[in-house]
Amino acid sequence: MVEKKVVVPGDKLYTIEEFLTGSGTYAYDDGWIRSSLVGVPTIDMVQRVVVVKNVKSRPCYPKPGDIVVGVIESLSEDIAFINIFLIETKFSRSTSFTGILHVSQASDKFIKSMYEAYRLGDVVRAKILNDKNPFQLSTRDPQFGVIAALCSKCGEVLKRKSDETLVCPRCGCVESRKVSIKYVVR
Repeated sequence: MVEKKVVVPGDKLYTIEEFLTGSGTYAYDDGWIRSSLVGVPTIDMVQRVVVVKNVKSRPCYPKPGDIVVGVIESLSEDIAFINIFLIETKFSRSTSFTGILHVSQASDKFIKSMYEAYRLGDVVRAKILNDKNPFQLSTRDPQFGVIAALCSKCGEVLKRKSDETLVCPRCGCVESRKVSIKYVVR
């Protein structure tokens, strides 16, 4: 299954029938071993274990038009602050970048509050609009938005139910988000 050099949290790696989970991975109830961090997957064929190792590289800087992945660190009615950790498959953790998502750039539909589209801790895919830190972001297009989220009640990984609805497989909680078409758990 793995063909990428760099994986992000939630990416499918191998099935639990093929390998055991190792450092940087977890087994999900759908039978897949998934990445729990940004890194490079490796396999120990002797012990049949999948491991994801952190990627360390020289810093790269986002530019307008780049696609980034980050975690929502702070949220208010009109702005979300996003800690950017991935720039188009290039790991950027050696230098910290902050993205600012304004409510007007959050969705292609009108929303009054960022709380209608996002929650703290959501993993978001976005596009860079400017060339200075903090970077202005947009998630208006369908490929941008939440790509991984946790249940607000119990902390379980949410599964995608429809275009804007996520459901918790553990407690049944239904939550609304601006979900990307690239949401990782279906």
